Amino acid sequence: MPVPNGLTWSLRKIWHSRDMVMQDGNFDQFTYAGKFKINKMYKCLLDTGGHVAWKRIICNSHATPKAAFIVCLALHKRLPTKDRLRGWGINIAGLCELCQAADESLEHLFFYCSFSKEVWGGVLMHMEVNRSVMQWDLEVQWCSVKSRSTKPADTRRSIAFAETVYALWLQRNAKIFKNKTDSVDCIIRRILFIVACRCE
Repeated sequence: MPVPNGLTWSLRKIWHSRDMVMQDGNFDQFTYAGKFKINKMYKCLLDTGGHVAWKRIICNSHATPKAAFIVCLALHKRLPTKDRLRGWGINIAGLCELCQAADESLEHLFFYCSFSKEVWGGVLMHMEVNRSVMQWDLEVQWCSVKSRSTKPADTRRSIAFAETVYALWLQRNAKIFKNKTDSVDCIIRRILFIVACRCE
């Protein structure tokens, strides 16, 4: 049966759930010893969704709430980068404000951009990680592994990742809206200070 027009979001959801149960037709699965069990119905209707490897970067994060939120947007590819804004029909220049070398996208901003690469590379060096800066997807995979670990060094590295993404987003916005940026060393020191504070 089609969903009637004019229903609120919650009523539409209930109506859709009703249709799902009616399609299945097996109402015995929701009863136990002749009684209806709401938890069985709930588990049937629960949209499980897919599991993502990076969930602990956000869920178990010791980073600041603002940093965790921005990382969440970045992981869902929902940050309003210039390529997305242009895709929505907004007429703006697409050039990255931090390096002025390429068009801004999520992948460019984290960490193809020479400015962001220098910041993240400096943070990694201070965290005693001896490797080069990788592209966004590989950095997320690396951080996903670190965020599942209980070692203090890995916790610091996971926080540093989130705080670096947040700091770079703030620098990008400061350049666009105020036409100013901090030095790479200043940004690195600020990130390391926040990491040290969050680990106490």
